[in-house]
Amino acid sequence: MKRLNMQRKHSKRLGKKGYWSGYKRGQEQGNRLGQASFGKVFEGVSIIIPSCNQLQQLRACIHRIEENTSHPHEIIVVDCGSTDGTSTYLLRKSIAVRYALLKKDVQMIGSLNQGLMMAKGTTIVVLDQNSMVTPGWLDRLLGCLYSDPRIGVVGPVTNGPFEEQQIEIPYMNENGARQFAMNFNIPKPAAWRETESLAGFCLLLRRETLEKTGYWDEGCHSTEEAHADWLLRVHLLGIRMAIAGDAFIHYEERDRDTVYGFPQTTEKSGSIEESSRNRSFFVQKWGDADKLFHNLKFSTAETDGQISTGKETHVSAASFYPIGAVVQGPSGAVFRLEPGRRRYLHGVSAAGGENVRLVRLSQLDLLALPLVGKPEATVSGSIDAPVAEPPEEPIPVLAAPDLKNMSMLPTLHIPAQRKRWIELLYAEGGQLYQIGNGWKRPFLTLYAVMSWRAEDYPIQFLSSEELSALTEKQPIIAPPVLRGHL
Repeated sequence: MKRLNMQRKHSKRLGKKGYWSGYKRGQEQGNRLGQASFGKVFEGVSIIIPSCNQLQQLRACIHRIEENTSHPHEIIVVDCGSTDGTSTYLLRKSIAVRYALLKKDVQMIGSLNQGLMMAKGTTIVVLDQNSMVTPGWLDRLLGCLYSDPRIGVVGPVTNGPFEEQQIEIPYMNENGARQFAMNFNIPKPAAWRETESLAGFCLLLRRETLEKTGYWDEGCHSTEEAHADWLLRVHLLGIRMAIAGDAFIHYEERDRDTVYGFPQTTEKSGSIEESSRNRSFFVQKWGDADKLFHNLKFSTAETDGQISTGKETHVSAASFYPIGAVVQGPSGAVFRLEPGRRRYLHGVSAAGGENVRLVRLSQLDLLALPLVGKPEATVSGSIDAPVAEPPEEPIPVLAAPDLKNMSMLPTLHIPAQRKRWIELLYAEGGQLYQIGNGWKRPFLTLYAVMSWRAEDYPIQFLSSEELSALTEKQPIIAPPVLRGHL
């Protein structure tokens, strides 16, 4: 008997060992296949659903997608540490749903970015889990999106409280939504209309739109502000938005305070303070957005061409980044931004010997800028790191007006260069520019100045006459803050 028990225990140990050995092999194989398929897309739609402790809504949302979507698609759920059984549900749905289970401290903006990174479709839907899709919803949205190549983002109409997209409905609850939609969701191109804004409960966008605008900014304190931030980049690039008036989606209003599926605050008393804090960040980053678009003196179609060397240009959010900045991608590779492109640097020292700190950029921003300076093969057949060739034109410098009313700071032990920077940042009207051959580009806000670590670079002070003689080009904006490996 004792011998039999020992054999059973030994058998169990072997079974566990075999299981974990197989698990490890499967994981390694999955990683290899995932890396091999990175960057590959399919002719279909990626539907991204961020989730957090709303299993009932998530289950209903996925059921409606499966029931009402005939167009080729994939469903991607990104969950942030739910404790209501969501992970178990997703494991059971693993054949039909791709998913990622993130830590609890990842907020909705980070989970959405994770889903955008996972998406492989030629078009992408960002869907709130309170949104219940209806028959024909996706066909109608796609029809509107592809009706004009200038349209990059489309939204449906709904019963939900979303201003321009809200319509009156004859039914009282979700049970009547399907019948209403079957009569409503018929092709009506006359019902398509351009708009200045779209709510985030359902967004259909081209993959090219995502590649140009980049990820959502995780530095924002709420989803609402991150959504507004992303839409502002859409506007900045001249990408048009439209409402598909023949596409109806039912919105289940379970909680008016969580319209994006993630609670923003738990106390009404803190709501105003939270809203003020969010708005403060948005203004910090963009300044007066209305004034920005009113004062822009350039066409989005020529943003790169105005400062490029005449080669092929690619207009994206990265077109509004400063030339000469030293940046780092998610893989750790270091690049220097040049007009309409990026150059690989073998170590930070290749940036001209300057002691500068690296600015983190996403893979999307980097891929929007063509790469120059490819590696060269050695005699032995091995490949050295890419060599940083000298740029075709001098890297532009930073400049500011030589203000007479700058506050005089005590010398203390502040280096002269650092002191001049401090004087500029705290001087009233101390606008910073990047100047090149006959042009200047203003940093949009002080936040943009700090985001690009501009104080690490030398600065020149010019007279107002010298600055006025330069043609003003597109402003320099801050890159999105990213918490994850994107």
